[in-house]
Amino acid sequence: MKTDPRRNPVIAALVSRGMRRGITRHFNAVRLSGNSDVLCHRGPLIVCANHPGWWDPAVFAWLQHRFFSHCHGYGPMESQALRKYPLLDKAGLIPVAPENPESLRHFLRKACKILGQGHVLWITPQGHFSDVRSRPIRLQTGFAHLARRVPSAMLVPLAIEYTFWNESRPELLLRFGDPVSALGSTGTQNTTGLMEEALTTTMETLARDAIMRDPSKFRTLSQGAGGIGGLYDVGRRIRQWARGKAFQPRHDQ
Repeated sequence: MKTDPRRNPVIAALVSRGMRRGITRHFNAVRLSGNSDVLCHRGPLIVCANHPGWWDPAVFAWLQHRFFSHCHGYGPMESQALRKYPLLDKAGLIPVAPENPESLRHFLRKACKILGQGHVLWITPQGHFSDVRSRPIRLQTGFAHLARRVPSAMLVPLAIEYTFWNESRPELLLRFGDPVSALGSTGTQNTTGLMEEALTTTMETLARDAIMRDPSKFRTLSQGAGGIGGLYDVGRRIRQWARGKAFQPRHDQ
């Protein structure tokens, strides 16, 4: 497998592990809605996700490790922010200054090379944190330039939601949408518009599933022990023992 010489495999593994542990510790469950065919893809992949919060890069690291361990995952990060965390540059994050044309050209060249080697590029083309209910969805066009330069790459939307159901920790809800094709489009603006529509549809479908609060609507990829802990769960445990029942920490059982 060809690799980026700036990417240090040890640092990349440690950063990924830390991010994945954060997901495990801070979320009740990771759940996937809808069609998951993209998880079987073994070619270059551009994932365009909405950008609901701080946890998004950790979500990408979790998915990369779970489903795309045959290759490496990369993503852009604002240059000024990346300078504060220099180790991330060796973990697969690519510096980019959106206001600098030369920086954008450098990112495109590097991203094309990465995709040409069969890796995954995780991006949030909204460019800023945005509430999942905010409409319309407006995306920056960089991913569309990439898709036209690397036609072998699959271009897919990813909807992310962090929401509370019945436990003290939130649910991490995910849904991949149908691939978007840059082939035959009249330009990057058209490809961008197609992804805006696809991401909006994917987010709204995920929202309908989230509102139902029904785990059976999802494929549960990971789940913690549940419960609150402390004196509250001690009391629940005693009541269950007095009734001759095994203690179930989860509130939906």
